[in-house]
Amino acid sequence: MTRLREEDLRAIGKELHGYDAELMKKTGLNLKGIALRAVGISEDQMDAALSAHTIAAIPITSGQGRIGGFTETVGEILAHIGASLIQTSAVDVEGMAEAIDRGAEIIFLADDRRFIAVNLPLKKVVDNGEATARGYGTALELLAGTLRDKGVLVIGAAGNVGWHAVRFLIARGAKVSAYDLDQDRLNALVPGVRVEVVRDLDKSLREHTIYFDASPAADIIPAKYVGTETIISTPGIPLGVSQEAYWIVKERLLHDPLQIGVATMLAEAISEQKRK
Repeated sequence: MTRLREEDLRAIGKELHGYDAELMKKTGLNLKGIALRAVGISEDQMDAALSAHTIAAIPITSGQGRIGGFTETVGEILAHIGASLIQTSAVDVEGMAEAIDRGAEIIFLADDRRFIAVNLPLKKVVDNGEATARGYGTALELLAGTLRDKGVLVIGAAGNVGWHAVRFLIARGAKVSAYDLDQDRLNALVPGVRVEVVRDLDKSLREHTIYFDASPAADIIPAKYVGTETIISTPGIPLGVSQEAYWIVKERLLHDPLQIGVATMLAEAISEQKRK
């Protein structure tokens, strides 16, 4: 999981309504709508589940410690979608115990390695990597109109988000090409999966107009590969699109530090369905 910085999160809560408007303009759905589409549940189902569940986000201090504003921002996103939240005064295990004692049934928590949501009654764990891939893959499909039989380049494909994105995009009918700096790891993943392994990123950028960038690298998509047909879905931090490319593609670019992933985690966590 890419470690966020406090400055990545500072304004998210204040800008959620504006972000909804941006997503509506680009995809036809707001943050909640994208999460619902990604998971395959209706708004009525989600609202009923949210009214029946109390949710808590627990600060975790292990490893490199708390990221300033992280737990608060997660809570703001959850509340924006309609969740009823418990704010704990304690952290770590004590915070989890406090949340459960106060009736929380779904708990969000993250350390240096994983960010998860746990539905305690269902004994269900939702991983941020998979949820982010599903949410961003769904948003990319909405932006493109359809992904069936379209070529999509996944950058950072051997990572947690990237590989889940590969599997999701294939399931949506896309013709997926996968690139990762760690070619050995990528090659170990692909047997039995309908994906083309890419070794020359520049060549593949020239050959595609639809990108899913899940890499942690900055400025790997330069302006020379971005045109009026280009669309990009990029949960990667930092943004992999160069500044010059950004101004060309910004109306066809999907990128945020946390919002789509957290919204999709919530929708997945409240869903009665368990994914195989």
